[in-house]
Amino acid sequence: MPVPPPLRLMPALALCALAACATPVERCVSQATESLRAAEGELKELEATLARGYAVETEIRTYPVFVTCGGYRTGVAPYPCVRDRVVRSPKRVPVDLAEVRRRASDIRERLPALQASADQGAAQCRAAYAAAAGAAPATP
Repeated sequence: MPVPPPLRLMPALALCALAACATPVERCVSQATESLRAAEGELKELEATLARGYAVETEIRTYPVFVTCGGYRTGVAPYPCVRDRVVRSPKRVPVDLAEVRRRASDIRERLPALQASADQGAAQCRAAYAAAAGAAPATP
């Protein structure tokens, strides 16, 4: 049974609500470490590709499905109709393993610099917000 459009938005709204819960320091640190996290994620994906010997992509297929539309919720008599069903499935993709090894090596070489930059950015965030918190009047 297809998920109604309002319910499809619920996970996105929940993520937005959680993102809003982050403190200014957490948001700043997250921004400062974004490039490091992206590089680490890409390296992890490349290493998994090397271990498997092939890449995996998600193939999306759509096909029609006969369902019952209308009904007591809509006030319309039930009637047969066609809806699209989306199926996501993994698909093996051949890759040039030498190229994947080269890309993984390049990322490994960049990681120390990215780590240093992320540490420096996070320290600046903590210092900036600690100074701002120290300047703010204390509340009882």
